[in-house]
This record gives sequence, C-alpha cells and structure tokens, in this order.
Amino acid sequence: MHALLIFSAIFSWALSVLALVNLRTMLRPSKSQLTEVTASVEVLIPARNESDNIQTCVSSALNQLGISNLRVTVLDDASTDDTAAQLTQIQDQRLKVITGAEDVPADWLGKPWACARLAEQSDADYLVFIDADVCLEPNAVAASIEMLERAGMAIVSPYPKQATTTLLTRLVQPLLQWSWLHTVPLKLAAKTTRKSLAVANGQFMVCRRANYLKVGGHESVRDQVLDDIMLVRSFYEHGLTGTVADGTTLATCRMYANDRDLIAGYTKSLWQAFNGAVGSIFTNLFLLTVYTFPLIGLFTRDWPIALVALIGATYGRFIGAVRTGQKKFPEVFTHSIAIAVFALLNALSWVRHLQGTNSWKGRAL
Repeated sequence: MHALLIFSAIFSWALSVLALVNLRTMLRPSKSQLTEVTASVEVLIPARNESDNIQTCVSSALNQLGISNLRVTVLDDASTDDTAAQLTQIQDQRLKVITGAEDVPADWLGKPWACARLAEQSDADYLVFIDADVCLEPNAVAASIEMLERAGMAIVSPYPKQATTTLLTRLVQPLLQWSWLHTVPLKLAAKTTRKSLAVANGQFMVCRRANYLKVGGHESVRDQVLDDIMLVRSFYEHGLTGTVADGTTLATCRMYANDRDLIAGYTKSLWQAFNGAVGSIFTNLFLLTVYTFPLIGLFTRDWPIALVALIGATYGRFIGAVRTGQKKFPEVFTHSIAIAVFALLNALSWVRHLQGTNSWKGRAL
C-alpha cells in the first residue's frame, strides 16, 4: 500500500508537470492578423445521419474568412434521416454534395471510405477534413493553414473544444485532451516521426493534398478504427511530420449528444487504442494505480501520501480544463472516478470486440 501510494504521488505530479510544459509549448494559432490564403482550399465533410448538426457545420465551413478560393464538399454517407434534405436548404455555389453508397467494400470501414471518396474528387491545394458535428470559427481554416506552414509540418490536427452536456460526457470526454497532454511530449512529437508519439483528432485535420496523396491518403488506413492517429502514422512512415495543435479557439465539437452515444463511441475504438490486449491491460492498470487507487489510500494511515497524489491529479486536470475550455468545477475533483469509468469502457470495448458486436451508426466494425 505504502509503496503504491508513493508511486501514485510521483507519477501524478510528474505527468501534471509534463502537461504544464505541453500547454506552454504546443502549437497554437498566431495572435497576429492572418494573411489571405490564396491557394485553393476544400473543406471535406463526411456525414452519416447528422441532421441535427449538418446545417451548422456546413454554414460554419462556408463562412470562413481569409480564404479566397474556398470549396466545401459533403458526402452524404447513405443517411437514413433527413441529412440530405437539410443540405438542400443551403444555397451556395461553393457547396457540393455527393452521395455515398450504403455498402462499403469489405476491406474498408465507413469513415475512411467516405473520406477517401471526398479526397479523390478534390484538386485543391489544401484538404481540410472536419466531422459533421464540428462548428468552425470564422478564422479556423486560415489559422490552421498558417500553423501548418509556420511549423513546417505536413499535417496538423487542431484539437477542437469539446462541448459536453450530460453527466457522463462531462466526466469522460475531457479525457481526450487530458490523455495526450499528460502522456506525449508534444515538442518532441512535432519534430519526430516516431509512431508511438502520433497524436491526432479526426474531428479537424488539415494537410496539403500533395502530401496526402504521397502517403496513400485514407486508403492507407482503410480498415483502421482509429483512422486519424493511423493516418498521421502513415505520414510518419513517409518521413513527414505532424501533430495536434491547440484548436480550442478555432472549433467546437459536440461529439456525443447523450450517454448512450458516448458509450457506443468509446467502446467501438478503445480496444485498438493501446496496441493490443497486453498494452490495454498495462495502460489501464497504470492509470488506475496512479489516479484511482489514492481514493482508497485516503482511508489508511498513509492518507497524507494519497492526498498528495490526488492533489497532483486534480492540478493536472485543472490546468488542462483551463486551457481547453472545459468545465472546471466540479469535474476536476472527479478525475479519479473518470479514470475508473474509462477503464470500464475499455473492458466493455474488448468484450464487444471479441463478441463481434461493436458497431457505429448502423455499421458493424
């Protein structure tokens, strides 16, 4: 007990210090006035059953400033709701809507297939992939291209602010940013092509089309559930760099509207997140030891050490919440519980994967 609590205290503070360094050094939008982007830019939006979001998303893409040659293309991915009808209400010559097929090839997953279809019809200099539940700020695309070129990268993924509504989404969703802030040295990740340091978020990704084609585009990740991270790894394989950037002021994403969707969303992919079953077990045991075990330690004679560990965990969650625009209170005090819930979602993901019951939006994975 004593040794484990010391371990927890050391790592909770060490990882919080890493997060603090990352927050101070990570790539972020320039504060200076942006120059006009004269190269052609195309925003590509895969949409399947997104009637609640699609008009807001597309309108935000069409309202981009600083882009003189802008196009927006949406792939209606065999939606069964009124996504198509919502799109017909948007009248803009820069908008193109294409229709995807219900059945994707056997060796493809739905989203990589949709993104590949979007990209193959484009001849723009820059490709901007966004999910249909993302809302862009007017300067988002121009600022992201400026970051891409300033950093000399081939692909950049501005991490949107995550909008949360329900109890479970407020508890778990901030772990998206928290995870890479506390585990990946971002300054190193921006310069290296080491696959283990690849970080990305498919909600918002920007790259030059020439580089996208060089790495094989989404065809290179056609069967990957974590297509965003694997796409960045494809860039790495070709000697091209890329990483996440602070997109808090550039875009907002309400990834899950309710707790049921969050459970389905996390369980469809977590089994693939840690390089197999052994990696998943090790990672979750590590997180539970560092962040959840100290709760038990509070009721032992080593409670001062447990308290130090919990303060370190709370501090890390707090600084991340401040920078990424997440709700701070009372969420920052529930981090130990959030990690326990995350571990349960990992276990459920593996159960569903082994049973072959994981699915997303009506498609088996």
